[in-house]
Order: sequence, then C-alpha cells, then structure tokens
Amino acid sequence: MNIFINPGHALGGNPDPGCVNTALGLRECDLAITYGSLTASYLEKAGCAVKLLQSQNLAGESPGWPCVVDTANGWPADVFLSIHVNAGGGRGPETYCYQIPSEAGTLATCVQHQLVTSLQGIDHCYYDRGVKQRHDLCVLRQTTMPAILIETGFIDSDDVNLLTGHGDDIARAIARGVTDYWQQSC
Repeated sequence: MNIFINPGHALGGNPDPGCVNTALGLRECDLAITYGSLTASYLEKAGCAVKLLQSQNLAGESPGWPCVVDTANGWPADVFLSIHVNAGGGRGPETYCYQIPSEAGTLATCVQHQLVTSLQGIDHCYYDRGVKQRHDLCVLRQTTMPAILIETGFIDSDDVNLLTGHGDDIARAIARGVTDYWQQSC
C-alpha cells in the first residue's frame, strides 16, 4: 500500500506555521512533522511504501513550493493523510473526510477510533470529536484516493500535554488506524 503523508503547514513554519501556542513556544508545523515522520516509520515497518511532504501549497497556488495534491495524485498514493493540530480551546481529535459514506469515511473512522482508544487511556478527557465531512478542504476534494485530514488535538488546551509528551502514541495510533483500514479493504 502506498501512503502519502502531508504534515500540516509549511516546513520550518515559513510562511505558515499553522496554529501557535506562544506561551509554550509550540507550532503546529513542528508537531505535525514529528507525528508525520513517526507515522511514516511505523507504516514502513508494516510494509507500506510512504511519501512524506510538508508544503503549504495545496492546489498550485504557490508555484515555488511543491503541490501536495498533485504530488500525491501523481505518485499514485492509495491513501492520503494530512496531519494537523487544532486550536480554539477544545479537547480531543477529529478526523475529516470529503464524504462519510465512502472509503475515506472508513479510513477516517479507523484512524479516529485508534486515536481515541489509544489516548483516552492516558488522558480520560481526550474527547472523541468524531469523524466529520468537509467539502471545502482542497486535500480532501482534489485528491484521487481516499483522503483524510486528522486534527490530533488542541494546541491551546490541556491536550497540549498529550501533543508534546505522547507524540509517539499519536503516531502509532494513526499508523494502526491505517493498517486497520487496509485489513478491512482487502
């Protein structure tokens, strides 16, 4: 299985670091690349081929950067994962797909389930925000394979303890969700 991983926002944070927790000096782009890299290594150990690209260019709008969607479509990937960190003071993960009754919806459900069950054992307040549809996200709308966008937790809430202290658990959960999906699809 070919897995394309897109850690959210710009590599190194320039021009777009994503969400920022200024009090702790945390940036979404840094957390996302950590989770993406760890997830890639777990999926490679499971026998998957993985490509990882952190770029803020989603649909060719920034010609100087590689286009994430075009690169994934051209590989071709079997599934697409965009890994992010949320902001706004909530708790817990949520996973987006273009349409819930679909292969992407199944993938999103598998990943969401693994995140919640893996991390609620560490923090029982890691709330399951569920799988949701989003039609406005380029990475879900313009990819030709099942694609999901994972919000792993909130950088500006008590989730920060999980985000900073349990990145390996987050990555393992994402990887397990992907392999669960693959086993169901075979």
